Amino acid sequence: MPAVYPAIVIYMLPTQIDRVSVADQVATVLRQRILDGELRPGTSLPEVPLASSLGVSRNTMREAMRILSLEGLLKRNLHRGVTVSQLSVRDVQEIYQLRRMLEIPAVLAAKGAVSQHANANFRSDLQLALEQYQAAIRASDWVRAVSFDLQFHTILIRLHRNQRLQSFYQKVIGELRVGMVLVDRGHDNPGALVPVHAEIYELLSSGKLKQCARALALHLDDSELRLTRVMNGEISKTNGRLVTSPIGL
Repeated sequence: MPAVYPAIVIYMLPTQIDRVSVADQVATVLRQRILDGELRPGTSLPEVPLASSLGVSRNTMREAMRILSLEGLLKRNLHRGVTVSQLSVRDVQEIYQLRRMLEIPAVLAAKGAVSQHANANFRSDLQLALEQYQAAIRASDWVRAVSFDLQFHTILIRLHRNQRLQSFYQKVIGELRVGMVLVDRGHDNPGALVPVHAEIYELLSSGKLKQCARALALHLDDSELRLTRVMNGEISKTNGRLVTSPIGL
């Protein structure tokens, strides 16, 4: 009888992989529609009609929505069901407060950690994220740019060497995806964002942690200000220019 178990495992594994693969594909389609603005914040996403329109089962759609909920792009509400996440200005303030509480101490705690064996890939991973971010900015691919931007900052959190903290951070940062796409797409000089990240990378790599922390703090301040102004309608979502406020950025 023991010989039966390997046969059961071999039979079940491909089925699970195929199911997850379809759910991932559906999640990719919905994610793109959300980040491209086709599905606006607050839009209700009923499972059955949406599953039918994409030609997948309701269970597959539910799994895809679970994936996007974990990323912070969707929210479940007892009365409204699943909707595209919609941030308030207060939400943005709270998220950036958390970012400062997590990212800046991570940089300040980096002394020696960058060169330790446990973080042997840290610099190469951070550099790769920076290069991919730069390429996406040059291509005006704002969805990919935001993805690599978030990846860059998520890698910084690894300096805490706390897996639970990393998972928590990814959930928090995921809620900003839609807003950050609007900010980068509407930035009056998106190319200027690359040197800021490059400076953070260089200062961290050279061990100038206090300077790195200051540069990171200024970057987070600017990012929060821009996102808040986009949400308030003070900056055009298409050309990055102020439309109601005389204050420069």
